Amino acid sequence: STPVDLDLANYGFTEADLDKEFNIGNIGASGFLATNHSKMKLREIIGRLQQVYASTIGVEFMHIWDFEQVNWLREQMETIDQFQFTREERLRMLDRLARSDHFEEFLASKYSTVKRFGLEGCEVLIPGMEELIDTSVDLGVENIVMGMAHRGRLNVLANVVKKPMEHIFCEFQGTASPSPDDDFSGSGDVKYHLGMSHSRPTASGKNVNISLVANPSHLEAANPVVEGKTRA
Repeated sequence: STPVDLDLANYGFTEADLDKEFNIGNIGASGFLATNHSKMKLREIIGRLQQVYASTIGVEFMHIWDFEQVNWLREQMETIDQFQFTREERLRMLDRLARSDHFEEFLASKYSTVKRFGLEGCEVLIPGMEELIDTSVDLGVENIVMGMAHRGRLNVLANVVKKPMEHIFCEFQGTASPSPDDDFSGSGDVKYHLGMSHSRPTASGKNVNISLVANPSHLEAANPVVEGKTRA
């Protein structure tokens, strides 16, 4: 059943009001509530909000106390028109999502008994991170330093930082890395704690230096390392 908060009758509306136009401007707000928007029919407002919040993506942000942050999120989501990706952009995101999914599927099949902290269920993290990096570089960013927990780290190393997969597979098999300089088999640390720094091109052809700092068992130790590396 429809929650009371989403029932038109709860706000005094009826079916007869769906084709009425309403001025949705509101000083200090954003998204649909911004003051620079013209009037919209109630039916159009509901239809667009259903596209935003009741389609394939869910967003939870109303618990945030910072009004500026809430407004920024609204501006990104509550647009009048649905964002349209080009065919090239859709294919690029599909390719990145497929690489993320296939990486997890291969590890689960090949090393089913080995602890790996996989990314199953959140494979979209990879295309999301890569799009974020691409946009940052296009805006002038040259160096990116990241820290993260165990979950999904191997996938990020392989598909975002571009760590050679043969090195990752050697770590699973307990053999020495093909490159002595990248061999950590004798360090006593596990593969999902390791980091890497690498320079690689983005979708636009520009180079970016990406560092994913090593993360020991005490997860909070990664934060000051990222801050120190960034400052240095």
